[in-house]
Amino acid sequence: MKISLQWLNTYIDIQDYFSKPQDLAALLTAAGIEVEGIENRAKQFEHVVVGSVLEKGQHPNADRLSLCQISTGDGVVHQIVCGAKNHKEGDRVVVALPGAVLPGDFVIQQSKIRGVESGGMLCSEKELGLKSESDGILILPSDAPVGQPFAKYFGFDDILFELKVTPNRADCLSHYGLAREIGSVLGRDVEFPVESLSAENENQFDSVSVDLRAQDLCPRYAGRGMMGVKVGPSPDWLKRRLEAVGMNSINNVVDVTNFVMMELGQPLHAFDVRELKGRKVIIDRASPNEKFVTLDGTELVFDGSELTIRDGERAVALAGIIGGQNSGISDDTTEIFIESAYFVPAAIRRTARKFGIETDSCYRFSRGTNPEAVLLAMNRAAQLIQEVAGGKVLGDVQDVYPNPLQREAIEIDLMTLEARLGYGVDSSEFVDWMKRLGCGIETISTEGEKALRWRVQPPVFRWDLTIEMDLVEEFARLHGYQHIPEALPALVHMPSRHDQSYIFENRLRRLLQGNGCLQAINYAFVSKSFQDEFLGDSSQFLDTGLRMSEAPIALMNPLNEEINVMRLSLLPGLMKNVVYNTRHGNAFGRLFEIGQAHVVGNDINNKYLQEARLGFAFWGQPKDLWRSSVEVPVIYSLKGVIENLLKELNILRWRWSQYSAVGAESGSRVLRKFPKFLHPGQACLLQVAGFSEGKASDGAAGDWRTVGFIGTLHPNLSEEDKIRESCALGELNLDKLMALAVQGVRYRGVSKFPAMDRDVAFLMPNDLPAQEVEFEIRKLAGELLQEVKIFDVYQGGELPAGQRSVGFRMVFQAKGSTLEDQVINDLRDRIVSGLVDKFKVQLRG
Repeated sequence: MKISLQWLNTYIDIQDYFSKPQDLAALLTAAGIEVEGIENRAKQFEHVVVGSVLEKGQHPNADRLSLCQISTGDGVVHQIVCGAKNHKEGDRVVVALPGAVLPGDFVIQQSKIRGVESGGMLCSEKELGLKSESDGILILPSDAPVGQPFAKYFGFDDILFELKVTPNRADCLSHYGLAREIGSVLGRDVEFPVESLSAENENQFDSVSVDLRAQDLCPRYAGRGMMGVKVGPSPDWLKRRLEAVGMNSINNVVDVTNFVMMELGQPLHAFDVRELKGRKVIIDRASPNEKFVTLDGTELVFDGSELTIRDGERAVALAGIIGGQNSGISDDTTEIFIESAYFVPAAIRRTARKFGIETDSCYRFSRGTNPEAVLLAMNRAAQLIQEVAGGKVLGDVQDVYPNPLQREAIEIDLMTLEARLGYGVDSSEFVDWMKRLGCGIETISTEGEKALRWRVQPPVFRWDLTIEMDLVEEFARLHGYQHIPEALPALVHMPSRHDQSYIFENRLRRLLQGNGCLQAINYAFVSKSFQDEFLGDSSQFLDTGLRMSEAPIALMNPLNEEINVMRLSLLPGLMKNVVYNTRHGNAFGRLFEIGQAHVVGNDINNKYLQEARLGFAFWGQPKDLWRSSVEVPVIYSLKGVIENLLKELNILRWRWSQYSAVGAESGSRVLRKFPKFLHPGQACLLQVAGFSEGKASDGAAGDWRTVGFIGTLHPNLSEEDKIRESCALGELNLDKLMALAVQGVRYRGVSKFPAMDRDVAFLMPNDLPAQEVEFEIRKLAGELLQEVKIFDVYQGGELPAGQRSVGFRMVFQAKGSTLEDQVINDLRDRIVSGLVDKFKVQLRG
């Protein structure tokens, strides 16, 4: 929010800070009103002054140029070449002297124009940035003081503060409100310039009636009429005040309502009485499915919960937010009705967020205005409109305030104050600061002459003061945080242990970053429509080891429709990351995300559940001169990273199970459902062997736990989102991984005896996972087996259809002796026999 110091100075004397605005900014920032920027408006018009045309002659070398002698006071005369024709001798003009920098970074220098020296420029309104177009140079009134800086003459000798006001300090969203704050900090008087209001009763004016029906949303509504108003341009002083704080001038009536809002913090609205059907103003909720067109032409459809201002037939304004096209002020308006009200902040916030509307009025009403300033602001506006637009103010004032809002007094004692601040407090200082805030204060307990307990009545404009801790904070803020002593807390307890999930997640981050992945952090809120479309039916996740519910958890008060539910999975957010990156030219990425997924529970005691997840999104391949031109599908890169992660977590037994895979118990093939966003033939589940009595099992007893899945993005989605690189997604259950990870690892010495290897190759069905054979080899071989790996896969040729040859290399080594060939050969034969019996494979010669 912008604040003008010249404007502020009309309520509190801060003239001494005009030469040192940084000091005032420091005081405000220390008091909790952060000053983000300081702009000296006069600086943009340095070396621009009022001048007088002493002589206007013809340029000797150009018919269309004049040669002028310009006085800027104190006997100083400048020769300036000018191309305009609308000035004459004796005119007062605006002169930009060498060194001036006009709007648009137009630098004025001493120069030669067609062979004649020119020491400046005579300025038009366009060149000064006052208008977009202008004819000729700006001619000032004849009494304009020669030599006076243009900024001072035109009212631009002002300093603007850009403030960052916290949501609880709505009382500072105006010049008068900030003046009160500065007055309390500096201990200076604050005065509001009250001017007389000439009101009269006119028999020929039929008053507008007010009917307040929604008292729960609008505790107070006031209004008064004016007649004979002449709508037109605002006077210069009003335009300059509004433009200084970033507001555009519209017309004199609307400008006055904006002026009073920036002055007192009370938004106002002016209706054209001719457009109020039945000359009624009704404050009530909207009708369901009612349509309404705002001042800017946007059509809204109400659901019936919105607070509206209505006439006898329809809505004419969305209360506290924006007016309607059907009742706004127009050039031929003569009768107006000025609205001033107090609306419940929560109602305004809710409606504004629903429609995505942010106006200056909404900004203030949604944070809370002063209900006691309603009449003051309305009368102030009526007085100013009468001044700038003429007309008569009607004496018939409508003020509906059936249940005046009351503030509860707060009791606080000196002991509490000192205990919270950590230092001794002078009772008289506390009383002084509370009075500066505008609080009423009553001593209710003393010890001798020392006050021990008070009853404090906060001012009505400070809605953030409700409990005694608020008063402690106010005293600390105003008295100065520098008085709070520095002290280390007594270490009477042992430091608590880090949460195991925190340690585990940090470990994961380090491991994944070491594998070349970058961490993504997305909102836990997503769009319901996008999530439903992307994830599909929840039944597709039954076999994935991840919790899923049919419907997501809806937010009661979402900021907008793009974040209206809690996420069921990390993948919708990661998918948006992929789309964004590929559309911006990033053809390679390795992302992971650690976060919570939120699902609806099955019973009342577990209505909402959350589950820690680890999500992946890989796409593209790195491009450089040393890589093969044959690109490996990205799914294998993702698979490799996850396997490296499992090894680092000391999870020693895992397997990849295809979605169409062998049943765990019967050995028959089962066709599982798979998420719709995955390629049907390039998706698999990750299963990890469970733990029994603290020891890792080998998975033979059917205790494999599914912890997640990986897969290639479905080609239809790649085409739809124009992702031209191969993309793979994956999601794992982090809670299960943490439970299965081996925290402590025992190491054994390296055997000093030589290792021996044996190779075997089997003819097996294409749909038999080689990993299952590998696990069976480990089971049959026992402790002598140190390593088993696939060294060859062959298909085609003379092999039967649907069969492939897979070669396994087994490495054996004993701890205490050298292995003999016969022992290894017998062990090899036993392994081959076991595999043939279980899987019906054939040993190749």
